[in-house]
Amino acid sequence: MATFKVVVFPHQKREDGTYNVKIRVTQDRKSKYIRTSQYVSSSDITKKKEGGVEKIRIKNQAVIDLMDELILSYRRKLAKAGVCAEKWNIDQVVSYIQEDEVFSLDIIAYGRKCADDMERNGREGSAHTYRVAMNALERFAGGSLDVNMVTVSFLKNYERFLRSEPSMRGVNKSSSPLLSKGQTKKNNAIKLYMTVLKAVFNQAKYEYNDDEAGLIRIPLSPFNRYTMPENIQTASRVLTVEQIQEIIDLPYFRNGSPYYQLNMAKDVFLLSFALMGINSADMYDLIGFEDGIISYERKKTKGRRKDNAFIQVKVEPEISSLLDRYKGKDRVFSFSEKYVSADDFNKAINLGLKKVGQTIGVPDLNFYYARHSMASICANRLGIDIARVDEMLNHSDPKLALARVYIEKDFKPLWEANRKLIDLFDWSFYTKEKPED
Repeated sequence: MATFKVVVFPHQKREDGTYNVKIRVTQDRKSKYIRTSQYVSSSDITKKKEGGVEKIRIKNQAVIDLMDELILSYRRKLAKAGVCAEKWNIDQVVSYIQEDEVFSLDIIAYGRKCADDMERNGREGSAHTYRVAMNALERFAGGSLDVNMVTVSFLKNYERFLRSEPSMRGVNKSSSPLLSKGQTKKNNAIKLYMTVLKAVFNQAKYEYNDDEAGLIRIPLSPFNRYTMPENIQTASRVLTVEQIQEIIDLPYFRNGSPYYQLNMAKDVFLLSFALMGINSADMYDLIGFEDGIISYERKKTKGRRKDNAFIQVKVEPEISSLLDRYKGKDRVFSFSEKYVSADDFNKAINLGLKKVGQTIGVPDLNFYYARHSMASICANRLGIDIARVDEMLNHSDPKLALARVYIEKDFKPLWEANRKLIDLFDWSFYTKEKPED
């Protein structure tokens, strides 16, 4: 068990002639010192040399009594920890006895720190989601929120708040979300907010609790007794082969504004479809293109995979004209030269796709349809194995995580599957007519 002793160091005399009183804590022959709020002057102490070393002893009985009470409180606190305290190292002992009776942590500030860590690891999308969720939590709490306030009752009240709050029209990264009138959040959005809070809460418990040492700073587990909202099945984001063909054959817009955005939206949608569902964020930053092969690490998941979500996609002749049309100076595509961020690029695509969707009778058409349709047509129309389709989408399978490390990846089977997809369509709009700008 740890031992305690009151000490005053002669070499730590302050300019006003006083010395700080410290408590030396010793465990397994290792010591650390705890500063106290007590100071002594020359009238409170005696000095003498022992073995040629100057020693200071406190003679003021009032100070002695105060330090005895402090040491007694430390011993009582360690006694509460039980026999496990005997196995702690010196750092654990000092951390435990110095800890306030009630641990305090602003869970909103902690959640934003988690978002910052994600952004540094290249997970910008997840970081953005965490920040939006923390902003909503701050609106409900009215400011900071201590982790000990997150109870089952709190979670139920927070869910009711989210259900009554207007849904977001859009998010400006530099300000709070703008809220639209008359539309409230749906189950899927509410579940996302609650899932983020659960992840942040559990991460805080993992960081600040030490179960083996018996240090439980965050004892509550409210999510064990809270039922998450169920997802509501969203409308299918899958187009038929015929609808994809309609998009391919759709003439470029010559009226309406802006021309570039409308036509670019059509082209980028088809690029994603024909490049195995590449995301707009990856397309925006793409720099790897050699010998007709695009190489990139998927931004959304590269920070969570040992292979950094690396994939290579063969550019088939049918869409090669689009790479020329949007050729960039420093990157594969010129989108970064026209839009200040990948988010702005994605917004421009979706605005243009509304017009494209109206033309083919799919008013809610957005960029996700390209990736979803590619996967669905490969699996359902072409009979490509779902595991292969997952690879084309660059999804991560935890069961194969170790295999990815040891087995050299061969992307040719994916290219063969993608070739079958390309062959379903007539691409003459892009290969023969050479549409004018």
